[in-house]
Amino acid sequence: MFATVLDTSDVHIDATADAVARQTDPGGLLMFDTTAHRLPDLLEIKLLSYFPFDASLDLFDGVTDLSSSSADFFRLDLILKGLANPGGSVDPFDYSPFLYGDNPVYGFVEIDMDEGIDTGGELNAPDYRYLGNAARFGGMIGEEDLQDRVAIDASAFDGDFTTEPQIERSGEEFHLALLGGEFSPSDIDKIVGDGDGIFEAGETWRITASFFHRAHGFAPFSFIEGGPHPGEYEPESTLQFAHDLVTDLTTISLVFPLTQAGAAAISGGLEENLNLDSTDQASVEEGLFDLILSAEYLAKFPTGDPEEAILTGWAWRDTTSYLAPHDWSVTALLGSAYTEFSPSGIYYLWSDLYPDIVRGDVDGDEEVQSDDEALIAGYITANDALDGLVDGMVVIAGFASDFSLYDINHDGVVSDFDIAVSDATGDGNGDRNLDLADLAVFQRCFGIDSMAFGECVVMDLDINGAVELNDMNKLGQLLTGPQ
Repeated sequence: MFATVLDTSDVHIDATADAVARQTDPGGLLMFDTTAHRLPDLLEIKLLSYFPFDASLDLFDGVTDLSSSSADFFRLDLILKGLANPGGSVDPFDYSPFLYGDNPVYGFVEIDMDEGIDTGGELNAPDYRYLGNAARFGGMIGEEDLQDRVAIDASAFDGDFTTEPQIERSGEEFHLALLGGEFSPSDIDKIVGDGDGIFEAGETWRITASFFHRAHGFAPFSFIEGGPHPGEYEPESTLQFAHDLVTDLTTISLVFPLTQAGAAAISGGLEENLNLDSTDQASVEEGLFDLILSAEYLAKFPTGDPEEAILTGWAWRDTTSYLAPHDWSVTALLGSAYTEFSPSGIYYLWSDLYPDIVRGDVDGDEEVQSDDEALIAGYITANDALDGLVDGMVVIAGFASDFSLYDINHDGVVSDFDIAVSDATGDGNGDRNLDLADLAVFQRCFGIDSMAFGECVVMDLDINGAVELNDMNKLGQLLTGPQ
């Protein structure tokens, strides 16, 4: 049922205890309850070559290998803290996010298979992806090649591919989509559990539906058939949710064929040709083969659409050069659901992302320094009067569907407080260690307004203006010595 790992050195580690609520709804008025519904806290991403012992019998029983370049499958594991369950529908007309449990997980894991930021991406809904939401977490991403494609506020979502920032061009070829409503209860195979339809501690579910998609930016130029819309490659795939009682971790796993040989191993039949049909044997190889074919066609018969630039770099390539998971790069954006729906659309409550940003680092150098404080102060000075009042604060009129990179604590206001909370690290004595000396500082600050005492700003780890129990829990998880 569970994979044996031969080599785990290529595990992507995410900071623990860093889940925070990042609203996206117009006005920031929708209700949510992070006590009753745990925010997803991503700990690790594993993306490795995979060898099932018998894919036709049990797709998830096998071994993973970091270095292999000859595997017919890959395995993607997302490891989350605590109990996390599949999400129900978030459609306003069928709102049931907690259908399968109190702690649903939503979001996207984007995979760049050629490590080319100009080939691949999302044309229609970049506001649901990593580049469209990273700034909500209070900083700029550290990847220099992508920094000019990050949405620093909602003006980036103008629907125009030709304007900056080009948030549509993330470079992803495929993604795992956790959107809620992709499946029905009949699609769930309860491997371990009591069968009551609620994912509970110690249970393992396997769900067969359409979770693994090729980047939708390719669809307008693709020859692929069988998808929900012309050109979309969204073959059937199986996702496993498994909660471990001993570690109290939930692992979300996807095993998918890299090659047509892998696809044939699942069905137990003969290997099919690359027929560009997602409804029969499907693989990463087939999806990439179509990209190459489509790009070569565009090279001969260009459409003139600027969006074709997302594809043309794939012309005259060889699929076998891009089937090694250890060469892929990955980003993730995960979140939960509101406790009430909005009739105006679908909104998620984002909580964690990978790669992480450094909170308060608005220039993307992965350090919080005086130049970051100067940039926040300069933003306030330049925009202070826009809200009709010169008071040293900038109120974001469209919060929370609108946001600002400079709103470090994501409260809809950019002020001196955002400069102060950049230092909320838990390092009370400034020695770059988190140890018992810092715990003593925390004890002095507990229960007070973090802005009233300078040393207490660093202990307001959830940056809500007070040092309280939630901050104590976070500090306890971070007391690990040198940082």
